[in-house]
Amino acid sequence: MQLRICLLLALFLPGCAMTAEERFLRGASLERASEDRLEPLNRKIHAFNNEVDRLVIRPPAAAYRAVVPAPMRRAINNFYNHLGEPLHGVNAIAQGKPRSAFRALDRFLINSVLGGVGTIDEASRMGFDQQRHDFGQTLAVWGIPSGPFLMLPLFGPSTLRDGIGLLTEFAIDPVGHGAGAILTSTQSTMQILVRLVDERAELIERGEQIRRGAADDYATIRSAWLQLRLAELWDGNPPILDEDWDEDPDAAVPQPEPEGSLL
Repeated sequence: MQLRICLLLALFLPGCAMTAEERFLRGASLERASEDRLEPLNRKIHAFNNEVDRLVIRPPAAAYRAVVPAPMRRAINNFYNHLGEPLHGVNAIAQGKPRSAFRALDRFLINSVLGGVGTIDEASRMGFDQQRHDFGQTLAVWGIPSGPFLMLPLFGPSTLRDGIGLLTEFAIDPVGHGAGAILTSTQSTMQILVRLVDERAELIERGEQIRRGAADDYATIRSAWLQLRLAELWDGNPPILDEDWDEDPDAAVPQPEPEGSLL
C-alpha cells in the first residue's frame, strides 16, 4: 500500500525516494529557468508589462510618492507586510522550519498590539526581523523543480513553479479571506489598488537603479530576479560559486532547525 502511494505521489512530487537534502537541491536549482527557453514569449510579455507600467501604474505611484510623506508611506508598507505574516508562518511550517513559524507568530502579535495594528514594525526594533517564506519556496523544499522562467503579465518575472505558488497563495491567504468577508467588493478593490501603488512606489528608486544604463532591459531584469530568487530559496545564504556547489552539494544545504529555543 505504501509503495502504491509513493508511486502515485511520484507523478506529482518528483523524487519520492529522495532525502530531504536531495529534494531541496533539486528544487533550489534554477538552471532550467536560467536557460529561458520561452524567451521570445517572455520578451513580448515584458514589453507589455513595461507599457502598462508606464501608462497606468507608474504615474499614480510617482504621484503617491511625491504627495504622501515618507513616514506615512512607511506605515502603509509596514501594514501590508504585517498582513503577510500569517502566510509566512504557514509556509515555514510546511517547510519544516518551526523557529521561522514562531518568528512570524511573534511578529504578528507584537506588531498587532504594540505596532499600531502593524503600521509600526515594533518587532524588528525588538530584534525579530521578518523572515519571508512563500509557497513557491515551499514547493522547492518539497523537491518540485522550478520549471522554465516565465514573465507573468502584470506580476513580472517568475518561474512555472513560483507562478503556481503565487496563485495558490491567493487562494489560501487567510488574511485575504478575512478581508473579503469584512470589506465590500468596492473596498476590497480599493485596498488592492492602494497596495499595488504602494509596492510600485517602493520599487521606483530600486528599479531605476537596476535598469539604468542597461543595454538589454529584459536580460537585466531576468538576471537580477534569478539572483534574488536563488538567495530567497537558500534563506539568504545561496552557494557563492557553481563549482563549490558541485564539489560539496550538502555543505551549503540549510540544516534542520535545532530543537532548542523556538525564538
